[in-house]
Amino acid sequence: MSIDFSTLQVDDVDSLVSVLEQQLGDTATDWWNANKTVVPGYLRSLAEATIQTRTALANHQITPQAADMILHNQELAFNQTIQFTKFMTLALGQTLLNTVFQVVGWVIYNKTGVNIAPNLVQPTPPATS
Repeated sequence: MSIDFSTLQVDDVDSLVSVLEQQLGDTATDWWNANKTVVPGYLRSLAEATIQTRTALANHQITPQAADMILHNQELAFNQTIQFTKFMTLALGQTLLNTVFQVVGWVIYNKTGVNIAPNLVQPTPPATS
């Protein structure tokens, strides 16, 4: 259920917490659905490449030196995947923080008309004829 922030009226802490829970849950779910296959896909690909390298080495299709170089590159790729995962965690944290400030910003704007977060709270100007 999407919230129409322009009409959001929050009069007590319980209502604010309820709206925040809903928005944070929706934001986290959207993020997870968009990103849940990325890291497992990388890890699966790296695992398959490692198995192929070890099989090729066992079958004498590549030299031990080539296998060492390939496995070293796969190790580097794995470390990049770990760094990417850390970055994505920070990106999710920032997205959740923005969601909190967006909700609070709209609550304040709708109560007072003061926009304390113009990058997150962007009311539509009234139509003029």
